[in-house]
Amino acid sequence: MDPRRIAGLLDAPGCRRRQALDAAQVDLGLLADAIGAPPGGQSPYARERDGTFTHLATARLPELVERHLGIDCAAAVETSELPVGAGLWVWREPKLRLRGLPVTPGQIVLAGDGTHLFPVEIRSYACLDGHADPTKVAGTARELAVVVAALRQAAPVPERVSSRCLLVLPRNFGLAPVGTLLDVAPQVRRLGWSLDRLDAVDLPARLRMPELVGPALVDALTAVEARFGDGCPSCPMYTHCRQDAEQTGTVARAGGAAANLCGPVGTAVHALALAHGERTPSGEAEQAIADELARAAAAYGWATGGRSIP
Repeated sequence: MDPRRIAGLLDAPGCRRRQALDAAQVDLGLLADAIGAPPGGQSPYARERDGTFTHLATARLPELVERHLGIDCAAAVETSELPVGAGLWVWREPKLRLRGLPVTPGQIVLAGDGTHLFPVEIRSYACLDGHADPTKVAGTARELAVVVAALRQAAPVPERVSSRCLLVLPRNFGLAPVGTLLDVAPQVRRLGWSLDRLDAVDLPARLRMPELVGPALVDALTAVEARFGDGCPSCPMYTHCRQDAEQTGTVARAGGAAANLCGPVGTAVHALALAHGERTPSGEAEQAIADELARAAAAYGWATGGRSIP
């Protein structure tokens, strides 16, 4: 699996359906066909721009590595294994593993100072006035955390692989590369927590069947409990889970903030009944939720001129 898919575990923490999807190493192409999801991929223009920027950035990597990491190096050298020493390397199609999962990025760029190895990542989204899109940077950090963790598992001395990474982006609206340091240590720790949960996933017997395809595959995954939230759009099951959440009236369909506020109150009907005092809380937890929802209802009514919640 590529780092982006494994990093998806950090988008939907606690979702057993997503965990089952990755623990069973389900083919995402088969899954997309089964649920009728639109095919992924970039536009030809975006692919061309990516290729152009990657070429320009690769030529400037020695300068950027020296400026931000203090490593004096020549042009990047091709390698077929984890490098040692000082320099700049491009490792194409490495075969790595993270716990029991295969990790197969297209390439890994590494800069070394003789003591540590620093991953270098080239991305084509813009850095405008010194600031990049936080959502895109967060996604890149999660993917780099997968690479760092996999490299540490492959390295004789894991501490040699640094969590400090060099992220190279185009400056403003042009293609001039600019570098920034990104420490993914928090994401590496969160990834370890997610992988511990993944190791403990008890797959249903049907998901252990390698020949499971089409509607049977979707039915088997649907039988596993999902946790719908804000990180779900990046998951291949998003279309199916969203429809399911809409049909059942799940509170989480309104976003992670609503789901966290309502806690064990899983449906919107139940939550609205508590907010209006039409349902008796079943315990202290629901009483606290009911009080909070009642305050929110009162604030909403005040803000809308005394009108009640529709």
